[in-house]
Amino acid sequence: MLAKNLMVSGWYADQAARQRNEPGIAHSFMGGLATALNYMHGEVDPVWLMGSSAWAFRIWISQAFCPSAMSVFDWNLLPEAVVQAGYSCVYISRLWNEKEKEEERREQAYEAIFASIEQGAPAVVWDIADDEWGLITGFDDERQSYSTLSCHNEIGCMPYEKLGRNGIDILSVTIPGQVNGRTRKYAVRRSLEAAVAHAEQKEWMDRPKYQDGLPAFDLWAASYDRWLMLVEAGKSDNITKDLPKWVKYFAGHWYGARCYAREYLRTLVENGECLSHAAEAYAKTAECLKPVWLESPSSTTPEKELLSMLAQCIRNAKTAEEEGIEHIRQYLAATKKSG
Repeated sequence: MLAKNLMVSGWYADQAARQRNEPGIAHSFMGGLATALNYMHGEVDPVWLMGSSAWAFRIWISQAFCPSAMSVFDWNLLPEAVVQAGYSCVYISRLWNEKEKEEERREQAYEAIFASIEQGAPAVVWDIADDEWGLITGFDDERQSYSTLSCHNEIGCMPYEKLGRNGIDILSVTIPGQVNGRTRKYAVRRSLEAAVAHAEQKEWMDRPKYQDGLPAFDLWAASYDRWLMLVEAGKSDNITKDLPKWVKYFAGHWYGARCYAREYLRTLVENGECLSHAAEAYAKTAECLKPVWLESPSSTTPEKELLSMLAQCIRNAKTAEEEGIEHIRQYLAATKKSG
C-alpha cells in the first residue's frame, strides 16, 4: 500500500497583515501557494510573493459580484506566479473543452502529485472546495483518495476520480519546487511590466461580463450604484440575500492586494523617484479601499449614504492607481533607455 501525508499545520495567515488590520492574502490560489512554500521552505515572504508575481496589482470584477471572477483569467498566470517568486514549477491542466484528455491528464496529475508528496511538496489544486483553490497534502492508494486542505482551513479528502471534476470540470495542478535562480532584478522588472499590462487590459479575461485592470474599478463602483438604485426604488427584494457576503469577499481580495502593492513598492524605492512615487500612489489606493472592506454592508438594504460613499471610494482608488501605474510606466521607460 502506498500512502503518505504531509503535516501541513494549516492555511497560511499573514500575521503582519493581521496586525495592520488588513485582509492578507485573500485569493485562494496565492494563499495555497503561500501555504505550500511556507511548508517547503520555511517562512515565506508574502510581500515578495504577491508583488513579484504581480498578483498585488491584479483585479477581476464581475458585474454581479459573482465569485467566479476570481478564476476567469488566463491560467498560465498560475505557474508563472511560482516562477516569478523564484521557484521551479510543475503545472498540469485540462480545460472544459479538452474532454478527450481527461483520463490522461488525471493520470499525469496523480503521478506528479505522488512524486511531489514524496518530496515534501503540497500541490495547489483547483476546486478542492467551493470552486476555489486548495491543497493536496497526501494520498492513500488503498482508499483511492487524496488528503486535502481547503482555503477555509478545513482538512478533508477527495477521491482520485474527482480530481479535475469535483464540481467544475477543469483540472489545474500547480506544484512548486526548488529555487530556480531567477534574479531579483529580473523578477522585479517582469512584475512591474505585468502590472502595467494588466492595468491596460492586455491579459486575457472574459469581457465584458467581467472586467480587469483599471476599467474593473469602474464596473466595481457601478455595481454599488445599481445597488443604490434598487434600494432607492424600494426593490431590495430583487437583491440576492448573499450579496453582502460577496461584496465583502471582493473587498477583501482587492483591498488586501493593494496593501501588498504598497508594501512591495516600498521595498523598491531605492530604485529611484518613480517607484517612490508609485509606492505613495498605491498607499493612497489602499487607503481608499480600506472602508470598502471595513465598512462593507452587512445587509441588502444598507444606508444609501454608505453605498454612495463606497462607490466614490472605489473611484478614488482608481484615480490613485492610475497615478501609480503612470509612475511605474515612467520607471520602466527610463530604465529601458539607460539599459
